[in-house]
Formats: sequence, structure tokens, C-alpha cells
Amino acid sequence: MKAITRSLLPAMIAAALAPGVWAQDSGECEELEGTPPGMYTTTDEGKTYMVKDGKTVELNAGQAGFADEGTVKCIKAPPAFLDWPCSTTAAQSRMFNTYTVEELETANKMKEVVERYFNVPEVLAPIPNWIDGEYNAIFNYEDIIQFSSTDYWYLANADRPFLDPKRPRSLLISLYVGTNQVVIDANAIDALRKDIGSNDIPVTFVFNDSNVVPISYFGANVSLEEASKAFKERGIKIAEVPMWWLGDYHLRPTITEFEKFFDIPPLEDISANKQAKLKADLETNGFTRKPILVTLFQDTGTMAVDQPERVRMAASLGMPDIPTVLVFIEPDTVLARCGPGTPAGSSTVSGSTTPIGGAAVPPGTPVVPPPTEPEASGS
Repeated sequence: MKAITRSLLPAMIAAALAPGVWAQDSGECEELEGTPPGMYTTTDEGKTYMVKDGKTVELNAGQAGFADEGTVKCIKAPPAFLDWPCSTTAAQSRMFNTYTVEELETANKMKEVVERYFNVPEVLAPIPNWIDGEYNAIFNYEDIIQFSSTDYWYLANADRPFLDPKRPRSLLISLYVGTNQVVIDANAIDALRKDIGSNDIPVTFVFNDSNVVPISYFGANVSLEEASKAFKERGIKIAEVPMWWLGDYHLRPTITEFEKFFDIPPLEDISANKQAKLKADLETNGFTRKPILVTLFQDTGTMAVDQPERVRMAASLGMPDIPTVLVFIEPDTVLARCGPGTPAGSSTVSGSTTPIGGAAVPPGTPVVPPPTEPEASGS
């Protein structure tokens, strides 16, 4: 693990989501001299595939690529101009103020980080690349659990070991200025203590936009319809899961709910060859390598599902509900990559249904993990 050394804005070009996202050996990437004209791309999650004249270059999370008329290749670092959206007035006006770890002044630094976010708000910078092993600082377990609560922003797949070798050994603490909640990754904290062999744990803070809430905001029985309505009518987004390619997910809709909102083809409309492949994968891996992805579009108020045939096959195999990740697309999605802030046209989470934010409990109280099998939502 390493402390934060840089922050990179991923360009949203030619991104292709796929399971299994691991950085290749950096020795396979080349130094790029100057800024030659061509296509540049970076990847924050999933994979990007660059194809030219039969040659395919696969870019994993954190990697960058370049293509022109004569070549396509992985490059060690993208040109600085790819950060251009973050220098615009629109980006700067939406972003929270920042400070560094060295500027923390009190003995209870964890509490100070939280209070500066909720009261100002301002956030730690630069933003760590958690996937690449970076973190903000090391905190003691006793300092961390002062903010323990029963809230959670994702669910881990119970059918695979949580501490996969590819999961970073840094504890995520997700903060929500819209609801004044601090949510510790209860899936990870005790597992990390055991794995590291110490109560001193590397911590990466996730400072969410002001319209973002944890999935527990909606209770254990949240439905696709409820999440969609909150996004469409109130601009409320659910926080991103850390690693969906390791099975992390938001909720488990039933096939009935999928059929209510999407065109899920009948089994007989799926080719025999495709059925065989889907069946073999689901029987072997289930949803441990990739949940179903549902994308919600705020401007049109619509939703899209990425693998409707896989949903049908899962239902035919008797799976009662399906691990699902929600992806939210709003007008300033590109600018949101520059750092946390208040989205255009939004202020904060509001409304009479807003629950009280995660209350602190006394140090020494056990961290309560999120439920592994929430009640399936109705349609």
C-alpha cells in the first residue's frame, strides 16, 4: 500500500464495462513523448478495449491508452490536457473546498475530517486512487469506530471470500454531507485488522456529492422503482459500490420487478448456444464475478439493463432475486469526476422522508455488518 501521490481524472472515452479489472504490469506501457495528435483514453473502472487493424489493447483500471493512424498502445501517463474539464468554471463552481492531511490540527483527526466536511463543507485532497492501493492516512481502530453505525452503502457477495487478493487493503469510510452520515465499511474493518495484524488501519475517505446517500437510506427492502423515483424526482443518487467486479452490489430485485421495467426476453427467444454459455457461467460463478448493471438516466427518467438474457437465465435456474448495481447518469457526470461537490441544479438531500443520519455509538461497540440477504423487494 502507498500513500496518495497523484490524482487523475479518467476521460470518459470508449469505456467498456467488463468483469475482472486488474492493472497490468506497468512495464507493458510506453512513455509518450510530447502530446501527439490522436485519441487518448483512461479507465477508472471496468476495462477499455482499443482495437486497430486486428490488434487489441486492453486497458485496466488506472491505465491510459493512445491511438493514431499508425499505432494503438498503452501509455504510462496521459497528457495533462485530459484534465481540461476540471479547470472550467462549471467544474470549479460545483466542487467543495479542499485541504491536506498536514493541515489537520486537532488530536482527534478522524472527527476533524468529518466535521470539516459537514460544517464547511471541505474535503481532503488530493483524492487517493483507492483501487491502486492509495489512501489518505492511517488511523487507529478506536478512532474509527467512534463513527460506527448500522448503515451501509453496498452489500458484499456472500458466495466469495471478501478479502480477495485483488481488493485493496485500505478501509473505505464513506461520508454523506446531504444527510450528515459517516458510514464505515463494516464488511472490511475487522477483516482488515486481522489481515494487517494491527489496529492501525490505512483509511481512504469517500466524500460524496451532496445529493448522494447510502443504500441503507431507503431501508432493507428498497426497490428499483423507489431508487428510480428518488433520482428522477429529487435528484438523489445512491453511492457507488466499491468493486462490482468482485460481486459487490446495491440490491436484489426479483425477476418480476425486472420484467416490470425492462424487456426481459423469454427463454425460447435466446439461442441454444447463448443459453448454454449463460447457464454454465451462472452455475459455476453465479453473480460473484459481475452483478447485473442497471443504468438510470436523469434527463430522460429512464432505466436500462445491461444483460437481460442473463436475468432470464438466472430466473430459469430458480434464482429468486438477482444482485444488481445501480449506475446513475446526470447532466454533469463528466464534471463529477473532478471531485465531490454540489451537482448543477441540486443543493442537498431534502424532503420529509430523509432519515436521521448515522448516529455515533460509544467506542468499543462492535461494528455491525450490513445484512447479507436483505428481503427481496416487491413489485
